[in-house]
Amino acid sequence: MEGTSVPRPLVRLQAWFTDWLIDLSVRRHFRAVYARGEPPPATKPLILFANHHYWWDGYLAYCLLRAWGRSALVWMEAYRRFPPFGALGALPFPPNNPAVRARTIRRTLQALQSSQSALLLFPEGTLHGDTERLLPFQRSLHWLACRLPDAMLLPLAIHIESSYHQYPRAYLAVGEPFSSEQTECAAWLHEASTTLMALLQQVRADARAATDEPAIVAQGYHVLVRGKPSIHERWRSV
Repeated sequence: MEGTSVPRPLVRLQAWFTDWLIDLSVRRHFRAVYARGEPPPATKPLILFANHHYWWDGYLAYCLLRAWGRSALVWMEAYRRFPPFGALGALPFPPNNPAVRARTIRRTLQALQSSQSALLLFPEGTLHGDTERLLPFQRSLHWLACRLPDAMLLPLAIHIESSYHQYPRAYLAVGEPFSSEQTECAAWLHEASTTLMALLQQVRADARAATDEPAIVAQGYHVLVRGKPSIHERWRSV
């Protein structure tokens, strides 16, 4: 349950197990995960705002933040079904419990006082399968930006490409720090959404233009996670 005290050794064990589970799941499901964008200097807290088109989004973004050495935070509506994820920074965000959501927001603001912390936020607010568009951004991103003026806001585009091989490739691209001169919330959020959508369209074009890894690397990506080759490639190596 949220708020239940867990002994520190058990938290460390949960963190190790959940990290292992995420890593194993990603390596088994994907041919490879590619990332583009330099890790930002750990001088400011970080808010990554990403599209939410795939079940894998949280796992993939966690792999990126882990590689950056950041302490990850993410709001989870389904936290009660996956409590071990709390050891890695997941925070409960149930849709029908304002008190728990308010507590999570307070904990997030406190955690983001540290320059080592990073919040992964899906401003669309829900997972959806229409990969050709973004849902309107909810106001949480703007609200956090107003209350954390020192935080760096980075758009993160996530795309999964299933062609060419038995297992799909995943692509993560980090854009330039986002800022806006807009003072009205709706206009600010529209600009943030437009920025992320442009980045996502570029990542899709990159993924569909590159048929092999040298071409992917030439586009500025590096291998974040090495996954599973196709079965004919495994047979060839025997």
